[in-house]
Amino acid sequence: MIIGVGVDTVSISRVMRAVEKGGDRFLQRVFTERELEYCFKSGHPYERLAARFAAKEAVFKALGYGSRRRLGWRGVEIAVDDSGVKVVVNNMLLKLLKEKGAKSILISLSHDRTSDIAIAVAMLLG
Repeated sequence: MIIGVGVDTVSISRVMRAVEKGGDRFLQRVFTERELEYCFKSGHPYERLAARFAAKEAVFKALGYGSRRRLGWRGVEIAVDDSGVKVVVNNMLLKLLKEKGAKSILISLSHDRTSDIAIAVAMLLG
């Protein structure tokens, strides 16, 4: 069963401007070290950063009002492994999931030349 769905879209140029304006301070405030390493190893770092930004927003929306304040930007980490894109569950996120009766969060990302979109689905315990 689904307890929440969140969707967000972000223009790649917006993230690029934020990085140019805020530099390392912006990057360190929003992204984890593993996310930054993954994004900057690729040939398209701003596309990857924008996708993660949208994914974090989608997760916050799926978990409801106040989740961004409770978790913080770095409290949600988006990773890629052999099975695809996933939300890394840390202690803070696990606590919030349990409070909401959720077991997991599914995530999907998509890109085009100018923007990224993410959809997050919070699933109930079964």
